[in-house]
Amino acid sequence: MDVPAEIARALGRGHSIPVVVTVNGRSVRTTLLPGSGGAHRLFVNSELRRAAGADADQRIWIAARADRAPCEIAVPSDLAAALRRSPQAKRAFAQITPALRREFLRWVLAARTPETRARRIARGLKTLIARTRRKLRRTTRTKTK
Repeated sequence: MDVPAEIARALGRGHSIPVVVTVNGRSVRTTLLPGSGGAHRLFVNSELRRAAGADADQRIWIAARADRAPCEIAVPSDLAAALRRSPQAKRAFAQITPALRREFLRWVLAARTPETRARRIARGLKTLIARTRRKLRRTTRTKTK
């Protein structure tokens, strides 16, 4: 669904605009994504269509408001303990973008068993440390040339 530029501007600034949309009392946090000509686009998922009692290609009325709530996910205690044990991992975790941090936390939290979660934490932190080292090597090489 296209959102006119003036409405998108009223909801926020920037490339992607976090919003809460409501249809028939059902609210969902989502993001307006840039479209053409300064407009933005709202992707209406099946949950919102069902709440509206509508099928694809039917008109629905949607209320939208700016989403100012923080998007951070709390770091679970087992991951926090692993970060405390490894200064390198703590530094690497702090350096990643908020979006990547959320995805990492979702991946860890989606594990069904404690064993899987522990493996994901170990593997994920190892990957983040390696990523930080690669980035540092690239930066160092660039500066010495």
